Amino acid sequence: MALNPLILLPAAALAVLIVILFIRLVAGRRDADLTPGTLTVFLRDQEPGENIIRSVISGDGKYALVQWQNGKGIGLVRSFGDKLVLQMLGSGILDKCDWRSDNTLLHIPRQGFAFPSVKFACEEEDRAALEAMLNGENDASA
Repeated sequence: MALNPLILLPAAALAVLIVILFIRLVAGRRDADLTPGTLTVFLRDQEPGENIIRSVISGDGKYALVQWQNGKGIGLVRSFGDKLVLQMLGSGILDKCDWRSDNTLLHIPRQGFAFPSVKFACEEEDRAALEAMLNGENDASA
């Protein structure tokens, strides 16, 4: 009696899917914690020898904006699974940033479908630092 491949392949795919779902349920969701300590360690490894002027972590802890001393620009740090990722924001993106929700939410557009826009929630005291970052970069690129 031979096994029919039309039955064997879908059954094997279903078995693999069940195993992956079980592992995901047992392991749980993994998100990297974005705290001042983890941000410092990440940036020290990512950009060694660079001096940071200021950094602001969003209120929900999902994003951080970082400005370097050497005029390198503004970087957006975000979690991607259990890793932190740095994306340098160009002047084209910085020009499109705008404030929403009574000036407590900085909307940062990104490159289309693969990279959705960032809604950077911040406290009132962080708003001044963010405006200084954005204005400083916009003035420097002009």
